[in-house]
Amino acid sequence: MAYADYGRTSHEESNTISAEQLSSSIRILEDEIYTLRVKMEQSYMEEASFSSDIVIDLSRKLDVKINEYMIHMRKKTKPEYTEA
Repeated sequence: MAYADYGRTSHEESNTISAEQLSSSIRILEDEIYTLRVKMEQSYMEEASFSSDIVIDLSRKLDVKINEYMIHMRKKTKPEYTEA
């Protein structure tokens, strides 16, 4: 899913993403996470149930975005090793 969103293959994303692109991707994910979280909270208040279909659907989407965010953060903090 993430690869289609950004138009990259898995090989390209792991090898050619720049720091600027990564920071931009992280900001986008942070915004998406915030928006989904707000929508999920609003849906819960309207439905008064954590088990309503809409709350569960939003929760799943939020999980996916949080996982994408964690992957991007690992790439950002992962030290790059070069051969001496």
